[in-house]
Amino acid sequence: MSSNIPTKPSMKTAKAWLFALGLSATFGTIAWNTRQPQAGAQGPTNKPVRPVTQISPAATPQTDYSSRVVAFVYDAVPITREELGEYLIQRMGSERLEALVNKRIIEIECKKVQIEVTEAEVEAALEEDLAGLNVDRKVFVDRVLKGYKKTLLEWKEDVLKPKLMLGKLVRNRVKVTEADLKRAFDAYHGEKVDCRIIMWEKGSEKAAMSDYAKIRDSEDEFARAAKNQKSPTLASAGGKIRPLSRNTTGNEDLEKAAFSLQPGEVSALVGTPEGLVVIKCDNRVPSDTTVNFEAMRPKLTKEVTEKKIQAEIPVLFAEMRKKAAPKLLLTGAGGPENLTQSTKDLLNQDEVTGRGATPGTPLGVPKKLDPSVGEKP
Repeated sequence: MSSNIPTKPSMKTAKAWLFALGLSATFGTIAWNTRQPQAGAQGPTNKPVRPVTQISPAATPQTDYSSRVVAFVYDAVPITREELGEYLIQRMGSERLEALVNKRIIEIECKKVQIEVTEAEVEAALEEDLAGLNVDRKVFVDRVLKGYKKTLLEWKEDVLKPKLMLGKLVRNRVKVTEADLKRAFDAYHGEKVDCRIIMWEKGSEKAAMSDYAKIRDSEDEFARAAKNQKSPTLASAGGKIRPLSRNTTGNEDLEKAAFSLQPGEVSALVGTPEGLVVIKCDNRVPSDTTVNFEAMRPKLTKEVTEKKIQAEIPVLFAEMRKKAAPKLLLTGAGGPENLTQSTKDLLNQDEVTGRGATPGTPLGVPKKLDPSVGEKP
């Protein structure tokens, strides 16, 4: 469980969030389409009757699902809610079923402990998202949501509301210690290492070992290799990244290697989830002694608590899914959507709210070492 706090957002992180928003629809938007049509609502039809098993009368809502008209053609030929529902289910139902199941699990678990999320809370969360992206509501709807074929209602009901409900569920599981606060304070205001890095992607270990001796002993060779490395972002900056702080990368080995260096020194090759990395220290930046820890305590407490909540949400949701033991009966050509990763993406604070890279969040080295990500907190 991470104990650190978020930093100021960057536009690149915001764009990453928008990508997650567009491609990871964790919660379904067609709940009404999965209801069974009420038997006997109309006279006999030629449609075969599909048996309904293990559903009690009390569990079957009395609706006008099969008779409610949603459109007419030729002035008098009706298209019903049932027809529309079946049409959508046939084409995308299996892809959205698991998403709907996830949403219902959250609602049921919250109801057990009398947790509710009000419209005012959803609106406040929306305003926070807009502030994180630095856009107004009209731009958000017209340019962001429209581009990903989402409505504001879908965003509020299928993303924000479930996320807020889960946040309330996990709040009592989160404890913030004095050590957590000190690590967060150090991440913001402690010593930093001004450095450049070169990264070799996975599978390029032999090339890294072959290049290492040259770049370790020659500044010219290091600079050349930094400008010609595979990562276009790192290459364009000559390997330069924002100064590294402790408790910020999610990789203790990387931070230990960086803080062991003096100006001009080059680290050994360091393993990361994305590949091997070598670090060259250009300067050591001393701690900011003008900032008082006690004065920062309330802000740090709030941010560390929120960060821990977001880290705990996927853990709790996995427990809820296991307990609910959902069995999906609807299948289709596409099959049920695999939402394991997309659920984590959408419920993750960094990706969902566009608040930027977070110290200590194990999201991989490139985002943390991207020179365009993260301004000074």
